Amino acid sequence: MKKYYAERHGLLTRKLQIDFDDLLQYFGHVYNYFDGKKYFEVSTKGVRRRMPQASGFERDLPPSLLPSPEVYFATRLQDREIWPIRQHYEGYDEQTLFSVIEILYDHIGVYNFETDKFENEEQKAEFAEQINNILIAYEGGYYLEPRNGFIMQMPNGALREQLEYDGSDLPNSVYEQLATAAGMYYRFDANLEQKKKAINILADILESEREEVKHILNAEYEVPKNEHDKLIFGIVNGYNIRHNRADQKSDYSREIWYDWMMQYYTSVIIAFYKLKSKYVKIVF
Repeated sequence: MKKYYAERHGLLTRKLQIDFDDLLQYFGHVYNYFDGKKYFEVSTKGVRRRMPQASGFERDLPPSLLPSPEVYFATRLQDREIWPIRQHYEGYDEQTLFSVIEILYDHIGVYNFETDKFENEEQKAEFAEQINNILIAYEGGYYLEPRNGFIMQMPNGALREQLEYDGSDLPNSVYEQLATAAGMYYRFDANLEQKKKAINILADILESEREEVKHILNAEYEVPKNEHDKLIFGIVNGYNIRHNRADQKSDYSREIWYDWMMQYYTSVIIAFYKLKSKYVKIVF
């Protein structure tokens, strides 16, 4: 995005701060902009094109908000006053607004009649940029994570780098589990039980590769093989994450330590598969 004079010269000494009423109004402008560009036509109306062998139009693709936007929003959010968005958005609460934004992100796109394909990559990127311009100014700052499509509190640089990792070193199944865990953990409305389950998913990824994790990490940094194992699995096995034994620690600040565990296990998984690619020719 182009930077203008004040930003280029470091003269913007104040950050925009908006309350929820402001956020709703700004969201209305963003939604109207993309709706005006017909980026939600496929999701709400489906696709019709003229067929050479037939007269008139035939529906090729049903709307992705099946069976209709009214029913989709009502059943997903358990509220009949969601759709049409223009009519109801000023009455949304925070949970509803954030959920609607995530749904719109998942369903935005256009049908390219020349290539006969549905396209959404550019539309998603543009939508995320515009939404994030207003989310960052709300309260302490929120962020629509563009790779996974969930709203979270504004991440620091290291966490954002983790979330934007493209999974190029991971098997598809592992990357899908990593994305699922991230979505469960970092969503704006995740509770401690959901966060605990997300950490479990990551621990299970490493559990399935437990012996190779020992070998790979030892190949990079030679210590007794069980040292890595104790460090990695001692956390989930000793802090009431995977098991409910009497000797486990449960009286600790979970809302703080869970963040560390989530980022730690994500880093270990990414590092392990990167190292595995590096040492693929090593025979143990």
